[in-house]
Amino acid sequence: MIAVSDTGPLIALAKVDRLALLHEMFGQVLVPSAVERELIAKHGGESVRLEAALRSFLQPVPAPVLAPDVRFVTTRLDLGEQEAIALAYERRSLLVIDDRLGRAAARRLGLVVTGVVGVLVQAKQAGLVAGVRPLLDEMRRRGYWLSDEILDAASRLAGEA
Repeated sequence: MIAVSDTGPLIALAKVDRLALLHEMFGQVLVPSAVERELIAKHGGESVRLEAALRSFLQPVPAPVLAPDVRFVTTRLDLGEQEAIALAYERRSLLVIDDRLGRAAARRLGLVVTGVVGVLVQAKQAGLVAGVRPLLDEMRRRGYWLSDEILDAASRLAGEA
């Protein structure tokens, strides 16, 4: 399976040293050039992990041309989100994105969408992680924004409530 990822989930998974889950679960993980630039520009403890993933399994690809319908629904999004949505649309692939407006735009285009919570829940179901909530709590402690509502919903989805 091919997945396209936006920047946010990659940073979140790097914060808890779980980027490899994407490779284990999806095989090919594509990132458009704007996302690659955002990852390279990232500073902090996770930057080394992001750079290593770019050298190993994350596959940077040139920015796709924004089809008119993609351009229409993504005009208010940042360039990384626009390109990730356009690439997933072009390849008809799963899109890994956490941004609420980006997810809504992708769904309007008929894309299958998941985020860091969905990845972790799937990873738990596949036996790749022992728990979802501890990882999300650690992401939050390390600066990735997750609301209490998201944490509670994730706990329920993972059977950890």
